[in-house]
Amino acid sequence: MEEFIQRARSQPRVFLDQIPYLLSANSQGVYYIPFHDLLFAFTLDGEDYLLGFLDLKKRVLIEAPSCDNLENETLLIDVAEDIPWQGQSTKYAFSIYPVECGGGRAAGFIALKINVELDKAFHNWGAVALYLLRDRAEPYLQHLNQKFRVLDAIEVV
Repeated sequence: MEEFIQRARSQPRVFLDQIPYLLSANSQGVYYIPFHDLLFAFTLDGEDYLLGFLDLKKRVLIEAPSCDNLENETLLIDVAEDIPWQGQSTKYAFSIYPVECGGGRAAGFIALKINVELDKAFHNWGAVALYLLRDRAEPYLQHLNQKFRVLDAIEVV
């Protein structure tokens, strides 16, 4: 896990408020947001930006026979109302991004995925992601514990 974290932290550094500019410039790639210890990646897929965030502070250990397809098996899709602004909603997905597997266990990070329409790229999606990771991670872990046995979930401060 530490090797993965070191690689993540070696990516080009950005701030949350730079994300709309990266989207509009179509600077697809992987970035590290040091102040919040987040890994951010995005790509353009037709009419949507596909955003992905890994919270390197939220580490999860679950019982799992293997890492094969674990991200899909731990997927939870939900909608946040009044995000990014009142009267609007944002569809998002949580999953576990595994980085170590073996012995019937998988260790990884909470991953957040958001698809953003091209005309909504100007919002600070980094701030939205930070809010969702802070506000919705606990209910996600409770949901996850119903499907898998969560052995440990910590937030490194």
